[in-house]
Amino acid sequence: MEALQSGKILGAGLDVLEYEKSSFENLFTDDQMPTAFQYLIQAENVLLSPHVAGWTKESKEKLAQTIIDKFKAYFH
Repeated sequence: MEALQSGKILGAGLDVLEYEKSSFENLFTDDQMPTAFQYLIQAENVLLSPHVAGWTKESKEKLAQTIIDKFKAYFH
């Protein structure tokens, strides 16, 4: 946070955070939200994304195929 505020880091794209749910904005009430997290969700030089990059259609198909392959190997 300090490096972003001082300009040492010009911007950040973050997809793995200490606090994660389906919506970043609804994790805390205003009086509970940590200062650093509040800064990150409001900063114009920060892009936040839930950690869902692996949940594409293709990754789900590959995961399903891996499970099927493991069952086949176990039962054959």
